[in-house]
Amino acid sequence: MENIKKEVSLEDAIKALKEGKKRNFNETVDIEIIINLKEKQKKESLKGSVTLPNKFGEDKKIIVFCDDVDVKAAKEAGAIEAGLADLEEKIMGGWSDFDVVITKPSIMPKIAKLGKVLGPKGLMPNPSNGTITDNFEDAIKSFIGGKMNYKMEQGHGIIRSKIAKVDMTDAQINENVVTLVQDVSNEAKRLSTNPIKRVILRTTMGAGSRVDFNAII
Repeated sequence: MENIKKEVSLEDAIKALKEGKKRNFNETVDIEIIINLKEKQKKESLKGSVTLPNKFGEDKKIIVFCDDVDVKAAKEAGAIEAGLADLEEKIMGGWSDFDVVITKPSIMPKIAKLGKVLGPKGLMPNPSNGTITDNFEDAIKSFIGGKMNYKMEQGHGIIRSKIAKVDMTDAQINENVVTLVQDVSNEAKRLSTNPIKRVILRTTMGAGSRVDFNAII
């Protein structure tokens, strides 16, 4: 692994991302946020959602578990699939071409068995990230508009996420990073008074830079 022991400013980290670009395609910028936890705390659950100020990449593919009466409204709001029994069967059969799963509180007991499929992928609906709601139309629109979920990898204390594209302006990348890191820091304060241990920024196929997170939070 590359040497990323030296901390740099967020501005310099973004500059390094762009200078290191050697490919003729628009690379994704990835972020790793290492939470400052004791070993036993790494089994804790840390998750949340945040709306990034600058949208990037393709629109998220959203599916909605709902009764037949709500299928039309869900699709008109932007869901690629909506329904209940047939959609559940499709997923149990191996289909996974979607990014967000939304449902209503009344539907959750009906899809409980999907937990073993969606849970490990961080896709099981959860009220803490806005994917269990009676107003699924607004939820769909918010995720299409740039809302994203994050989840700490249990046992490792790390949150990994895509955060931007290399061809975005420095200011846009900066704003997205600051928004996510500050939100994660606020969520993690229940586990640690100094919640962030390290922040690493890298392109998907490139070297990483360790960011001075104190300047961010």
